[in-house]
Amino acid sequence: MKNKNLISIIVFVLFSAGSLIWVFNNYLSYQKKEKDEQIIDLYLDELTNSVNKNKNLVLTASVLLAKDESIKNCLTTEEQSRCFKYLTKSKNGLINTDIFDNLMIHVHDKNLKSFFRLWNPQKDNDSLKSFRYSLSIVKKHKNSLACIEVGRYSMLIRGITPVFDSKNRYIGSIEAITDFNKIIKHFKKQNIGLYILMDKKYKNVASKVDFSKEQILKNYILLNKTNENISFLYDLDFKGTSYKKIDSYYLISTPIYDIRKTIIGYYVLKVYLNI
Repeated sequence: MKNKNLISIIVFVLFSAGSLIWVFNNYLSYQKKEKDEQIIDLYLDELTNSVNKNKNLVLTASVLLAKDESIKNCLTTEEQSRCFKYLTKSKNGLINTDIFDNLMIHVHDKNLKSFFRLWNPQKDNDSLKSFRYSLSIVKKHKNSLACIEVGRYSMLIRGITPVFDSKNRYIGSIEAITDFNKIIKHFKKQNIGLYILMDKKYKNVASKVDFSKEQILKNYILLNKTNENISFLYDLDFKGTSYKKIDSYYLISTPIYDIRKTIIGYYVLKVYLNI
């Protein structure tokens, strides 16, 4: 009888100890997950702030450019040679402020055709109306805006401002553009990878870009130019903002929206959190 009681006590003690260990491990796992999610939220906030900062910078640049009388004269007289001279001078002034790593300037006429791309002075005069929705909005409302949008030269961060002549008539718009490189470098300093993915269905819109074979994934195009192993991007299943733990890092993804609130791509952060 004493042996049976002893065995019962031992079983009870072992069961209780096992239960406590299980509860404690679950608690530690929960605490670790909660802590990691808080850090992930901080990085997502930092990404949002960095993108918004760049949007504000190109928006400010476009507002300043639209006030330049020389640029107004370019659109009014349609003299591209003068436009190249004035825009180059204006761009150099903005670049010298160390605010931009890369700045592109694009002028559009009142019919939403490309009037002048500073980085490609050849006059294409191509219509932008069918895919540059932001330009139609600027023309309709006569207000400046900033957005991310896919154009002939890829998915980029854009600030657009209407241009008016001396009689306050709308004569076109001017656009200051930058890519994501400055934001990528910002995160790289923290040992975090930032990957910019454009939905593959916009490849025909970005017809002036020669994407390499390595950049073209299953459903997306990687805008980063990199020599690193990006196999972890191939099979990601994108559904809103989410994260996935892989080996010693987290992959955090969040959508990129255009001016219509349409998802046109994804940001992917590769973050090591001492898992």
